Amino acid sequence: MKFLKFLLLFAVLIFAAWGAFALFGVLAFLLKWLLIFGVIALAGVGAYKLLTKSDERYPELSSAEREMQQAERMLAELRRKQLTK
Repeated sequence: MKFLKFLLLFAVLIFAAWGAFALFGVLAFLLKWLLIFGVIALAGVGAYKLLTKSDERYPELSSAEREMQQAERMLAELRRKQLTK
């Protein structure tokens, strides 16, 4: 009877170890595909952002900002003229 209990316990340990390796394999398989789909999703989001970026280089400026840019251009032009004299 002790030998039968020993064989049964040994069989249970073997099946438990086998199940643990199988579970580890399934988790590794799922993690691999999760990583692959994550990379594909990130690439898709990046491509979407690049494709939907507006062609307008400068956003709409307020009148004060436009005047400041115009004044900066005029000052840069005056400096350039002073330097070329």
